[in-house]
Amino acid sequence: METLLSNGVRQRVSTYMQKNRDGLIEGLQKLIQIPSETGYEGPVQEHIKQIMLGLGLEVDTFVADAAKVRRHPEYTESEVERLVGFEGRPNVVGKWAGTDQEKSLLLFTHVDTVPVGDLVHWKYPAHDGVIENGLMYGRGTADNKGGFGSILAALEVIKGLGLKPKGNITAISVVDEEVGGAGGAVAMTQYLEEQNFKADACIYPHPLTTGAGPQIACAGGLIFKIRVTGVAAHNLNGQVGINAIGKAMKIYDALIELDNKRVETVSYAPFERYFAASDMQVRSSNLTPAMINAGQWAYKVPAECELTGTIGYPPNETLEEVKAQIEEAVKRVAAQDEWLSENPPEITYEWHTSPAEISPGHPFVQMVKSNIDEVVGRTTEIFGMPTFSDIRFPLLYMNMPAIIYGPKGGNLHGSDEWVNVQDWLDCVETNVLNILEWSGYEEITK
Repeated sequence: METLLSNGVRQRVSTYMQKNRDGLIEGLQKLIQIPSETGYEGPVQEHIKQIMLGLGLEVDTFVADAAKVRRHPEYTESEVERLVGFEGRPNVVGKWAGTDQEKSLLLFTHVDTVPVGDLVHWKYPAHDGVIENGLMYGRGTADNKGGFGSILAALEVIKGLGLKPKGNITAISVVDEEVGGAGGAVAMTQYLEEQNFKADACIYPHPLTTGAGPQIACAGGLIFKIRVTGVAAHNLNGQVGINAIGKAMKIYDALIELDNKRVETVSYAPFERYFAASDMQVRSSNLTPAMINAGQWAYKVPAECELTGTIGYPPNETLEEVKAQIEEAVKRVAAQDEWLSENPPEITYEWHTSPAEISPGHPFVQMVKSNIDEVVGRTTEIFGMPTFSDIRFPLLYMNMPAIIYGPKGGNLHGSDEWVNVQDWLDCVETNVLNILEWSGYEEITK
C-alpha cells in the first residue's frame, strides 16, 4: 500500500516549489533551447544524461538494435530510420536506487520533436522558450520536452528537499516517438526485458489540450494507402484517358463520409471527455485522408493515384473491424463506378500501433488523480488520449499499470507550440507527490 503523505510533507513540497520556481522553469527552457527533431536527438540526450549524473542517479544509455526491434509486434519502419538509422540517438536511463521491498516506479516519455517547419509562421523563436502571458513557447514545450522536463524537475525537488524514495525510481528519456517509436519505446521495452526490469507502476507525463486530469487510454493508429489506376493520355486527346485523380476523389469522399458516420456509431467515453474538455467536436475517432500523390507531367492524364490516410480508433474497437470498414467503403465506391469495378483499387496497410487502456478504478489511477486534484485545487475528470502513445508499451508488453497526465499545452506539431507554465509547475509538484506516496521516502539530511 502506498505511503500516506502528511500535510507537513505536502507543505514542504509546495514551499520548495514556490522558492525555486524560476530555477525549475529555466531547466525546461534549457531543454527547449536544444533542438531535438526526430533523428537528431543526440545533443539533448547528452544534456539530459549530464543532469541525471548531477542528481546522483545511476545512468545508462542504449541504442536500438535494428535487428531486434524489427521483430517486435509494434515495430514500424520510418523514413527517419531509413535515412538516419539509430546510431547517435541514445535513450537515456537514470535510476535512483531504493529497495526491492518497496514499490517501484517507472517515469518515461519522449524528447524528440517534429520539425519546426517554416519559421515565417512562428511569432516566437522556435528554440528559445520565450514566456509571455503565462505561456512558454517553443518546439517541444507541449510535445514533449515539457513532459520529460517535469520528470527531471520532480527528481530535483525531491533531492533538494533532502528526501530519498524508498523504492526504485527509474526515469527514461526515449527518442523516435514521433515516427512510431522503434528506436525509442520499442527498444526500451526490449532493453528493460533483457535487464529483468520490473516496476509496480508507470507515469508518462505529457502536456495535453485538456490540461490537468489523468488519461487512462490511448488510441490505436493505422496508416493505409489506396492505389487507383487509370489510363494515361496526352492532354491534346485527354478525352481518351481515364484520370486516376478523379477516381481517387470518389474514394476520398467516401472516406470523409465514413469518418462522419463513425462520429455517430463509435463511442468511447474517455476520448469524448477529452474532446469536450478541449472545446472540440466530441467524437471517439478520427479518420483523415492525408496525402494524394499523382501525375508526372502537366500535359499528361495521370494513370495512377495513391491516397494515404490515417485513422485513430479507441480500445473498444479491433484492428480487424477498422480495416473492414475502410475496405467496405472503397468497395462501395468501386461497385458504383464502371472503371473501378473492373479495375478495383488496391489497399495496403503501412503502419499500426495498438490501443491500450487501464481501468479508471485502478488504485494507481485513483492515487494519481487524488494528487492532481489536490495540487490544482479542483476535481478533475479522467480522460483518454485519442491518438497513439508510448503508454501502450507498459500496459500491453510490460504488465504494468500506466497513466498519462500533464499540463495544458497547445499547437502541438504547429507553429508557436506552447505549454502553460503554472500548469507545468503543477505537473512537477504532482510528480513529486506521486513518487513519494507510491514508493515511500526517507530523510537523507536534517
